[in-house]
Amino acid sequence: MIAAMFFMATSASAELRYKGYVETNGGVFIPADYYGTGVMAGISTSHGVELIQGLFVGAGIDANYVTYTEPGQGRHSVDESDYSGNFAVFAEGRYNFLRKKRISPFVGLRLGGGYEGVEEDGCFYGSLAAGCTFNITKRFGLDVSLGYSIWSGSDSYKDEYDSYHETTWSRSFSGLALRVGVHF
Repeated sequence: MIAAMFFMATSASAELRYKGYVETNGGVFIPADYYGTGVMAGISTSHGVELIQGLFVGAGIDANYVTYTEPGQGRHSVDESDYSGNFAVFAEGRYNFLRKKRISPFVGLRLGGGYEGVEEDGCFYGSLAAGCTFNITKRFGLDVSLGYSIWSGSDSYKDEYDSYHETTWSRSFSGLALRVGVHF
């Protein structure tokens, strides 16, 4: 889909312009299964081109520090706080609805892969965001959005003494965060 949009834009002799985003985020980290909810904070950046007025296509990275509660083991155990990091590389599409206005609502989608540090596995990464752009100049502005991200992976374990039984599992970790950043 992104390739088709790129082809249409270049074949229509549209002027491709570089555009970059840098955002910080903070919010709630929601682990799956038996882990308890925590907090997350991170930074992301994406760089690409504006294909047509308001349509951005690019690629970037997202890195987050997360905390969560891990249940203790045994009958009289105590839950423990733990921390990790999530990292993702993604392709991004973002559309500003009223690009020529001073204030413009937008929606964005990120898809890619990464590493989630809770289970220490590679994973699928996806993120949806909706927010508002505050254009200060023609090329520079502030962006504020609410984003939902998911890191979803799977793994398997095979007992070295029992070659017939293999245990597989999949887990998804998500986060809801307020993102604040700049575009240039």
